[in-house]
Amino acid sequence: MKKQSKTDWKAIDALSDDDIDYSDIPEVTADMFKNMVVLLPDETKKINIRVKNRTIEFFKRNSKHYQTMINAVLDAYVDAHQKKKIAH
Repeated sequence: MKKQSKTDWKAIDALSDDDIDYSDIPEVTADMFKNMVVLLPDETKKINIRVKNRTIEFFKRNSKHYQTMINAVLDAYVDAHQKKKIAH
């Protein structure tokens, strides 16, 4: 069950751009775009693998998004080993 928003969306929608305080937002500069990196979403591939029951149960107990969590662990492993390879 999703929580009910406490935001008064009608009041937000009624604001004009001049009514909104942007003072805490930094100015966008050309330098920001010089250092920008575009990250494209990774493609995924559906596979079947055998995973120990205790491993699956651990991830299921700790997150309803257990498949995403397993993928994050595998990504971290790949990143760590690629960095080692580059460093040597």
